[in-house]
Amino acid sequence: MNPTIRTIGREKMIASIKSPKQFEKFLQSDVTTTFLMMGTLSTLDRYVTHLKRENRTVFLHAERINGISLDREGIDYLAKRVGADGIVTTKASVIQHAKRAGLMTVQRLFLVDSDAVTSGIKMANNQQPDALELMPGLIPSVIEHVAGSVSLPIVTGGMIRKPIEVHQALSHGAFAVSTGDERLWASHATKEEMA
Repeated sequence: MNPTIRTIGREKMIASIKSPKQFEKFLQSDVTTTFLMMGTLSTLDRYVTHLKRENRTVFLHAERINGISLDREGIDYLAKRVGADGIVTTKASVIQHAKRAGLMTVQRLFLVDSDAVTSGIKMANNQQPDALELMPGLIPSVIEHVAGSVSLPIVTGGMIRKPIEVHQALSHGAFAVSTGDERLWASHATKEEMA
């Protein structure tokens, strides 16, 4: 496992930032890692520079960045010019480009049925991203199954709204939880539930 991935989840929370308002709330929180899910080619470097100045770890959701091609040159741009730490993507080819560019990689899997679980495990074992993000994050038994089928850290996200849901995901094998719900970013929200 990438040593930086180990430190990402030390507070077990990853902030998914989807709006400028959430960006400001994230900067006020003590969460150190974000999945940045907004921005354009003209604003991205400003967001990442600001976050890096605040000692935050920044993963860009590759498919959500407007104006970036997800080919080798686009990924190189995110790594070298923008200065992202890593990417989140659903695309196997992007994982390979990002790894070659020196970025950490999180492969997002949408688990809509048992076939998606099976093909997602196969793809993850073939691509070997640094971590997997399972969507939605409210299926503890599936989290446990996938965690037992791959040798990768598991991040869960999607539809998580309560501290108990964070606790359930973590207790069933998730390494960290990503959420856009700012109420869960506060360190006390998860620590109380998990104590």
